[in-house]
Amino acid sequence: MSDFRVLLASGAEHLRQRFEELGYQVYSSDTNFDGTHFFPNSDLYVRIAQVRELENQRVAVIQSCTGSSPAAKEFYSTSDRVQELMLLLDILKHPVEVKKLGHKEYETKPLSPPSSIDVVLTHQPFSLQDKAFRTGEAVSSRSVMRSIARLCDRLWFVEPLADVDVPWVEELADKGKYEVIRITQELIGHAAAIFGFDDYVLTAPDEGAQRRFNVPGFSKRRSDSFTIDMHGELDVAGKNVIVLDDLTKTGTTLIRAANMLRKQGAIDVGLVVLHVTPIRDQGERLLDDLISRSGGKIVTSNTVYSVAFCEKHPRLSYDIVDKLVEHLQQFGTAE
Repeated sequence: MSDFRVLLASGAEHLRQRFEELGYQVYSSDTNFDGTHFFPNSDLYVRIAQVRELENQRVAVIQSCTGSSPAAKEFYSTSDRVQELMLLLDILKHPVEVKKLGHKEYETKPLSPPSSIDVVLTHQPFSLQDKAFRTGEAVSSRSVMRSIARLCDRLWFVEPLADVDVPWVEELADKGKYEVIRITQELIGHAAAIFGFDDYVLTAPDEGAQRRFNVPGFSKRRSDSFTIDMHGELDVAGKNVIVLDDLTKTGTTLIRAANMLRKQGAIDVGLVVLHVTPIRDQGERLLDDLISRSGGKIVTSNTVYSVAFCEKHPRLSYDIVDKLVEHLQQFGTAE
């Protein structure tokens, strides 16, 4: 019997099947009278109908804090995902049982909260704004993460994008509210098996990924969100190469790097990216195109749901659930 219950927020509902296969009791937010998670004025509706079953239980709340796929039935922005998570945590911290007495007349009775609440973020909210890059900018990720940390006992991140040396990350870590779940090595191994690479070298498409993964790579200059220039020479002649990156929306950088590596003599090139985030407009079409342009040699995780990887090409998507369970169980056992 598992030692925790799983509550999946909207960004993590695609992980349900594997959790249930492993024997976990899984919960999610219920819909309103219209069968949606939004009121007509776009306000969020959040409810844990079976909250009584979570009394005095260890609960793991899982959310992907990035915008939803354009193919999703209901569109959630990053802000919606964050607000949904905050409301779920508020329900758990202050659960009540409601009994209707009459027209607009209700009686409430406090329930016992869970014995502990873990939050697992499969994608860090506002990850591109973890520090101020210009005078007067909001540090969006810092603000949100501090708020979430106040409502849970422990906070887990799957391959967070924030630099580990930024002050607010160190602050959360010192409070025991910043635990990292690494999947990079498992993802690379999964990809190498799919690509048929027995031997390979790792490279990165830009300086940021080079620092993160400690591998050589190209230099990149970006003039806007969609236009890049890459340059550099790598020792890849006669070798299979895996290009490793932390995040992509359209794959432009990855494809550019793969083409340069082939021109520099690489035998074959496969692409591995930790997080794929489909953009709102034409996001799924762009991911379909990315899979096609890579010749099917691109692998990512299912930290963020996309139809292209999770539904059409599940073989190219590494399932993170077993890794989440491993870390959460280890923590529970240690306690």
